[in-house]
Amino acid sequence: MRKKVWGAIAVAVAAVAVFASSQQSLALWSDSASASGGTATAASVNLTVGTSAGTSAAYTLANLTTATTPVVPGNTVQAPLTVKNSGSDPLQWRMQSTSALPGFTLTTYGVDNEGACPTGVNTAAPAVTPVTSGSMNASLQYPVSPAYMPTPLAAGGTYILCLRLTVGVGAVSGQTTNATFTFQAGAA
Repeated sequence: MRKKVWGAIAVAVAAVAVFASSQQSLALWSDSASASGGTATAASVNLTVGTSAGTSAAYTLANLTTATTPVVPGNTVQAPLTVKNSGSDPLQWRMQSTSALPGFTLTTYGVDNEGACPTGVNTAAPAVTPVTSGSMNASLQYPVSPAYMPTPLAAGGTYILCLRLTVGVGAVSGQTTNATFTFQAGAA
């Protein structure tokens, strides 16, 4: 009999607890608001690369050399690459990685316009301090994660990189090589 009484009391306490919790939240805070009709628009960040004439998510630099102007150890080859915020919000970005090109050194410059980075073999380097420089024996990243470029790109804004490759003595002779540059972007 005693067990039945305690069992009944336990069931009654549980029922009261369930009823009470369903009637009132024990949350530390709550809030509500109403708004009149309108349009909600989501912002976007979208980093594209290419030229000032057009950018895309995947861009192939034009051939930097021809059969009449091959590069040999000691030569340089360079071309501009425009990085653009094609989204609607400011974004932060970095060069996330590069393909490894043993025997090559990559130097990047931030320049004012594409004309400040003449394309070709043994053209003059831009007259600005390099953003980064390193051997391409392994993947390069700039700035090193988790950092991003110091100034976020505004919506529609661009940053022009001058990519300058120097051919070292370790480069394989007679070989055509592709380099891949990967960029990462996020909301500023």
